[in-house]
Amino acid sequence: MYFRPELLPRIVQRLSALADETRLRLLVRLRDGQANVSQLTQDVGAAQASVSKHLAVLKQAGLVDCRRQGNQAVYFVRDESIFDICQTLCDGVRNCLEEEHRLLGIGSENNRKHK
Repeated sequence: MYFRPELLPRIVQRLSALADETRLRLLVRLRDGQANVSQLTQDVGAAQASVSKHLAVLKQAGLVDCRRQGNQAVYFVRDESIFDICQTLCDGVRNCLEEEHRLLGIGSENNRKHK
């Protein structure tokens, strides 16, 4: 895999934007459809100031954007390819956990019952 050196700061910015549970929850929620800050606050269970701060990070990284609708900002996912990265990370975490469980013998009794 080759990274063009001039892109590395942008890549780091995007990966850093993903390194927060609230931001990931916001992305997952916005994948289901656009929403304003009030809706997102309710849906992810975070304070409005926190949601606004995290949306700003995601927007600066180019992952979400917003448009004005009356006096509200409505947010949406700008770059759907981010979910490919998230899926790859999820697959890797799941594979590591399965390997750890296999090595520790966790769940092996359940595996035998289901086979």
